[in-house]
Amino acid sequence: MASRETSVGQLSLDGGEVRIDVADFIESSSVAHDEVSVKISLAIIERFSEGLYSSSNKAFEELVSNSYDAGAGRVWVYMPGDLVPEDSTIIVVDDGTSMDFEGLQQLWDIGRSKKRSGQSFKGRQPIGKFGIGKLATYVLAEQLSYIVCREGEYRAVTMDYRHVRGEMSDPQSLRLVVADLSEDEAKQSLTAAFRSMYTGKHSLAIEELFGGSSGRPSSWTAAVMTSLKERAHEIQQGRLKWVLSTALPLNPGFQLFYNDQEIVASKASGATLWQYTVGKSEGELAKDRAIGSADIVYQDGVKVPAYQLPLAGKVWGSAKLFKESLQKGKSTSRARSHGFFVRVRGRLINLDDASFTVGPELHHGTFTRFHMELNADDLDHLVASPRESLQESPELRELREYMLAVFNRARTVLSSADESDAIPYITKQGRIANPPPGLTQGPLRRMLNKVTAGDDDVRETMGIRPAELDRANDIASNGEDLLEHVLIEPFGEESKLVRYDPIRKAAVLNQEHPFINNYIDEKGVTEPLKLMALTELLTQAYMLDEDISSTVVARVMMRRDAFLRDLVKRHPRSALVVANQLRDASNSEKDLEDAVADALTLLGYAVQRIGGTGGTDGIATARLGWRDKDRSDSYSLTYDAKSSGREAQKALNPEEHFSEALFGQVKAPRIQAGTARTSILRVHREQAQEKYRLAIAPEYTLLVAPGFQGDGASASLIAATCRNDGITPITVDDLARLVELFPLRRVTPMSLRGLYSCRTPDESRHFIDAIEKSEPPKAPPVAQIIDLLVEYSGRRQPVTIQSLITGIYERSQGEVEPLEDELSAIVRGLAALAPNSIYYDGSFVALNASPESLYREWWASVDSYPSDLSESYRLIVPSAIRKIVNECE
Repeated sequence: MASRETSVGQLSLDGGEVRIDVADFIESSSVAHDEVSVKISLAIIERFSEGLYSSSNKAFEELVSNSYDAGAGRVWVYMPGDLVPEDSTIIVVDDGTSMDFEGLQQLWDIGRSKKRSGQSFKGRQPIGKFGIGKLATYVLAEQLSYIVCREGEYRAVTMDYRHVRGEMSDPQSLRLVVADLSEDEAKQSLTAAFRSMYTGKHSLAIEELFGGSSGRPSSWTAAVMTSLKERAHEIQQGRLKWVLSTALPLNPGFQLFYNDQEIVASKASGATLWQYTVGKSEGELAKDRAIGSADIVYQDGVKVPAYQLPLAGKVWGSAKLFKESLQKGKSTSRARSHGFFVRVRGRLINLDDASFTVGPELHHGTFTRFHMELNADDLDHLVASPRESLQESPELRELREYMLAVFNRARTVLSSADESDAIPYITKQGRIANPPPGLTQGPLRRMLNKVTAGDDDVRETMGIRPAELDRANDIASNGEDLLEHVLIEPFGEESKLVRYDPIRKAAVLNQEHPFINNYIDEKGVTEPLKLMALTELLTQAYMLDEDISSTVVARVMMRRDAFLRDLVKRHPRSALVVANQLRDASNSEKDLEDAVADALTLLGYAVQRIGGTGGTDGIATARLGWRDKDRSDSYSLTYDAKSSGREAQKALNPEEHFSEALFGQVKAPRIQAGTARTSILRVHREQAQEKYRLAIAPEYTLLVAPGFQGDGASASLIAATCRNDGITPITVDDLARLVELFPLRRVTPMSLRGLYSCRTPDESRHFIDAIEKSEPPKAPPVAQIIDLLVEYSGRRQPVTIQSLITGIYERSQGEVEPLEDELSAIVRGLAALAPNSIYYDGSFVALNASPESLYREWWASVDSYPSDLSESYRLIVPSAIRKIVNECE
């Protein structure tokens, strides 16, 4: 097929098919040609190309990615200085694995790709996924031609996008001519494609592909774009070269040329802490590692320093230690930039083995900043097939020992740099005069640099807020001290334990975190908690500095956070135990605070313990969700406990106190209205949402005390102040009764809402009396719940209330479908009666023991109740279990 006058041969066939011949610059003398059938629509091309590659630079980057995925070691990009003339051409050539006829057929299967089917080239994990990379060319040109070489066979094929029609559901049928070429014709065709760029000389790519050297590639692909679009005319070639440099790894196994000039990876220009030249810098190594002698080699006629090792022979090269990790940016998806790169006779033999098995002690924080290129031609006799490894030998072990010595020197340099960047919170306050390397700002500084470079994952891991980014950028760029304070402040019970505040240069410990809140009031713990905050923050920085992914770091810290929260949870106790704890705590303010919090938790509230002076004892939230689109039934309340200890005793009625002491009467002490301080409790409630950053503003306040002066008299002062300030007073004994009743009467936060309308202790007592006298609910489906928990225990997903509802519904064949609130109350009651045998945290349910153990614990609790309260629940326990328990008694 000779060169033709027309820009492309195109013929309409029967059935609407279009036959597209090869482009006019293709030279082929073959008469018979194969064809590939393609079904594709213009709508698909436009959707997958212009939608994904909104800029010409991005389209070029995608073409480079395609070359990488094909295992290319070299990529050549060619572009004339002026892209406007009609004969302007853009060419991308690579020496990766090319396509045979079948590959050219599959090339146009849009949306499908072999790249993720396990196939890889030279061990690389492909970047592309959907087989749409070639459509990047549609952004730039109307016509795309491929000239390919594989296993000594040369072919060419052309796609002309101007002949593609159809919607996504109505693709165009095309037949693309595949021309067979000789080697000379392939060279002539590619040379003709360069006509707008080269006059009287060959490009470097043509010299490499068709040169006489034995090193010429056996497989290559050239993508030639002609009839360029206006989008291509707008290319700013200076910016394009910069974009390509940022996409290029600092890796000698992958080279990119732009108009025959090599593009240097932008990482190569990164700031360095240290540089090492083989054959010149050995004086920096430990004396026992300087086992060779200085020497020289000649490279392209230039004298280069080298080092003669006793066994491994002559080696030469260099190493660098960068300030920032080389494992960042989009180039990391193409190839590694860190670690060791070993060449033998110009061949990179450890493309994917960054460590070269030098040793297990390669400190990762240093390793990801370390880059060493080493030539060891004298080891050519040890190269193993397929020339991508070296045989184990004394020579190889010696080479590794030398490389390890160079790496250890880099590690020492980094440690020294970090030592001079000590944490001011540690040094300025005299805690440690000479802090060890672990207590430096280096890792934190590097993490801050990642944040300011736009890494949102690291920002979220460190807890830096978006509004703080400008200040973070300032202190990172100015080299200021980063950590001068450790503060303790509330920022949400569900929030993380500690975060970094760049504005105040502080580690901020979350006062509302359950672990901190549990210990903050203890004498002498503030300083240890601050040091814990510092440790927590730096631990995150250390992990990130080791280039552990921010996702993994977040997951590890989340598990640690859950562990800390679990540590401060009380040992599971039954309703009866919690009720007794309330009664026993009447004489201790702190114990009563804890007992009230435990009681509210058992009743189904999410409790935030606060305590201390100047605020409420805690906040209890009932998260009930939305019952319709306009209303949520969730609510919260503040609570305060007044004990009969020293604080309350001061306010007891003097005559009553004297009478009790004189006659030895045991009476619940009664606090006065002045001790209750209901107006202050109201202020605490009104300020709680803003002060503690609550999602739900408290509507109610619960005041718990052993007794109230004037209890039973509606006109008492305590009644008046509670009405005025919206306070619900309740005695310790009445709250204990409520706790005892709740598992047998299925008391829930929803049903308790009416309690908080009570304004006298007597009204609260009557509310609880009504619960006690109410008709007992039907026996709960405990057996079904336990059977389902046993059945679901083998599943990987946790069991929820919704899971149990579904199970009960299916087992009853649709006849029984309990309400979520109802079943949640049953399960919560079950856990209150058998806390050691069943786990329920408001979300997930699980068995902690065998069903038999659960029934035994259940029976022991139920048997402690009067029969009129617990009869229906007693019947749940299997008779065999009851018999065993009774016999043991």
